[in-house]
Amino acid sequence: MKQANKSILLVLILLSVSLLINAKVKPFTVVIDPGHGGKDPGATRAGVCESNINLDIALLVGSMLEKHHDIKVVYTRKTDKTLEPVERMETANKANGDIFVSIHVNSAYNEAKKRDVTTTHGVEVYIQTVENTDRKTRTLKQKSSITSIGENGIEVSKRYDENNSPTFNAIYEIKQAQIFNLSNNLATYIGNEMGEKERKIRGVKQQSLYVTWQTIVPSVLVEVGYITNPEERAFMTSKDGQRNLATGIYNGILKYKNDFDLSKESMKSITAVQNMQAYDTETVEEDSNSIVSKESTNKDEIVFMWQIMTSSTPLKDNDYRFKKLKCSFYKENNIYKYTYGSSTDYKEVQKLQADIKKLFSDAFIIAMKNGKRIDINEARKQ
Repeated sequence: MKQANKSILLVLILLSVSLLINAKVKPFTVVIDPGHGGKDPGATRAGVCESNINLDIALLVGSMLEKHHDIKVVYTRKTDKTLEPVERMETANKANGDIFVSIHVNSAYNEAKKRDVTTTHGVEVYIQTVENTDRKTRTLKQKSSITSIGENGIEVSKRYDENNSPTFNAIYEIKQAQIFNLSNNLATYIGNEMGEKERKIRGVKQQSLYVTWQTIVPSVLVEVGYITNPEERAFMTSKDGQRNLATGIYNGILKYKNDFDLSKESMKSITAVQNMQAYDTETVEEDSNSIVSKESTNKDEIVFMWQIMTSSTPLKDNDYRFKKLKCSFYKENNIYKYTYGSSTDYKEVQKLQADIKKLFSDAFIIAMKNGKRIDINEARKQ
C-alpha cells in the first residue's frame, strides 16, 4: 500500500509540475544586436556601411525566429540609430533573455602597407576569453541575482552582497562557467550552420569584447564576412547573400534552443522526483541555486562535497575539463578524484545540484572525514 501511495503521489506531482510549468511558460528570448548604427557606421568601403548590413541581417534573423510561437525576439535597435555600448547591454539584461547575438562585419587592413587585405574572407564567431572569467563573474555579481527555493517551496532571489558567505558567492563562479560553455555551444552551432552554404568558417574565437563580458546570458558576436573583400562585400549586400547569412544564424540558434528545451525537460523530471522524495524521510532532495558556507574547521568533522570527475593522472588546476571551476582532489586506489564545493551541512551542498548537474551530469555528493571518503548514508546520520 505504501508503494502504491508513492506511485500515486508521483503521478500527481508530475501532473502538478507540468501544469505549473505550462501555466508560467516563458518564451525562449533571443536578444539580437545589430552592431554600430547612426553616427557610428562601423567599417565602410566603396560606399557600403557595416551598420546597414548588420541591421538588414539582424531583421531577417528576427523575422524568421518570430514565426515560432515559443520564441520572443528583442532588438537593441531596429532602425539606423546611434547606441552606446551600455545601452545595448541594458536592453539585453533587462529583456531577461536566454541568449544574446551581436551581428557585425569584419575588415582586414595591412597597417605596414597601409592598404586593405582584399583576399581575407569568411565567418568568425567570438565569445569571451578564458582570461576574462573573473571580469565576467564580477559582472554577474553586479547585474544578476541568484534564485533559490526555500523550505516552503517559494522562490527567493538574492543579489550579491559582500557579506554573503563564500560558498553562496561560489554560485557565481558556477554561473560564469555555465555561461562560458553555453556561449561556446551557441557559437559552434552558428558557425557550423553558416558554413553549410560553402561559406568559409574561420572558427570560434575568444576575445575580450564588451558585448560578450557585459551580458549576463550566453553571448556571441558574429562577424558575417569581410567588407574589405570585394566579392564578399557584394555577397553581404545582396538579398540572396543576406538571406544565406541570416539563415545560418537562425539555424544555429534553433539547434541551441533544441539543447535548451531538452535540458529544461530534464530539469522538470528531476524536480518532480525531488518533490516526491521530499515526502520520504529517508531521502530529502532540494533544488536550489544558493549555498551558505559551513566549512569544517575541525579535522574530525564530516565534510560533504560534489565529486565531479576522476582521472588516472593528476590534472593541472586550469585543465579545460574542470570547465573553469576551481576544484580540489583526493586520491583513492591510485585514482585522482576531483571535487567541488564543501560544507559540513549536507543540505547546503545539495543546493548546488541544479547547477552542478548542468556542467557535470554524472556528479554526486560524497562525504569525507580526516581526508578519507566515508559512507554517505552513515555520514548523514551523524
